[in-house]
Amino acid sequence: MKRVPVALLVVGLTILASWLQRESTRGTFDSVQRAFLSWLAANGPATKILPPLTLVLYDDEASEMAGTERMAMLDGALFVRAAWRLGASGAGVEGLSGDPTRMIEAAGRMPVFGGYEPGAAPGSGWTPLKGEPGAEWLEMSGLTGRPARFVRGFLAPPVGTGGGAKTIQVAARNAGRAVPSFLALAWAAAQGWRWSEIVAEPSGLRGPSDRLILDPSGAVQFLPVASAPRVLTMNELFVLAEKFEREGGTSPLRGQIVVLGRATSEVTRVAGEGAMTVTPVEQWAAAWEAVRTNRCFHSPGWWYPVLVVAVASLLALGPARRSNMGTLLAGFFVLLVFAMVGLAAFSSMRVALPAALTLLTLGAGLMVGRVGFKGGWFGP
Repeated sequence: MKRVPVALLVVGLTILASWLQRESTRGTFDSVQRAFLSWLAANGPATKILPPLTLVLYDDEASEMAGTERMAMLDGALFVRAAWRLGASGAGVEGLSGDPTRMIEAAGRMPVFGGYEPGAAPGSGWTPLKGEPGAEWLEMSGLTGRPARFVRGFLAPPVGTGGGAKTIQVAARNAGRAVPSFLALAWAAAQGWRWSEIVAEPSGLRGPSDRLILDPSGAVQFLPVASAPRVLTMNELFVLAEKFEREGGTSPLRGQIVVLGRATSEVTRVAGEGAMTVTPVEQWAAAWEAVRTNRCFHSPGWWYPVLVVAVASLLALGPARRSNMGTLLAGFFVLLVFAMVGLAAFSSMRVALPAALTLLTLGAGLMVGRVGFKGGWFGP
């Protein structure tokens, strides 16, 4: 076998894999990866699909009267009462500090939870979880609060620029105590668990019937979807509650998680008809669809493209040298093995292998190997 062509083959496959890895990170192959994640979620272990999320924004009229930075516990109590009357399974409130007694009284038996910015923990602090946090989880400052019916967690928006996967922090640590995020509390409320049933483990968070596997820093990745959560104003929520009590029927929010956030105007996005307001809590809600449909994932390490190049080189110098039919059969076998390995990795560790990078590199190895042996590049 000729060494120079073989070396050029390996170098070419390495360049291809590196380019595919970069493009995958930029989001070029998001549509392919979304389809692969959907297949993994549909064929993995059966898990419950959680209810959708509805956002209630402290609207412009309320902002003019009280100011967006002055949303008070009374507003939270009115919001929680309306959500409870509409049959929501849990209610969350962004950025309220102080005594939550009125909110708890208004909630009936519905769980209520609050969120705060990581750098500005409220005076009453966050509610620690049972169990042991991971050693490399993000360190979170702040005073701890007492476990009660109203719990608080940090409200972290997703991070990541442009296309590609986003990362969101789900849990953190404060010395030896586990700090929940607003997202983790929403996940528990949607499951119908008591707060005391959430247990932190170095590998993630566990409840009575489900678990969230986290990376070493306490975060997960997800691919944003085009569909946005339902957004209401406070006035619209009150109207819905009054109409439901007056007319009965089926509540439009029954079983859902309902979250109250401030309506801000300084953050915009470009939509089909121009710029639209995007609040911090709307950015946070982009992760909920992945959590509720079990499509959160982790990416493999730096070693994965190296492994793919090694396997592609072996395919090029092995099965591809025999015949056209042998190359096709090898390609079919590779596809089958990749599907099985990908499903096993996702089911056990929530690792989603990059489909485009893997299949295109392996396919290129088979094609170049077959053409090369027919042309005598690699020897007889």
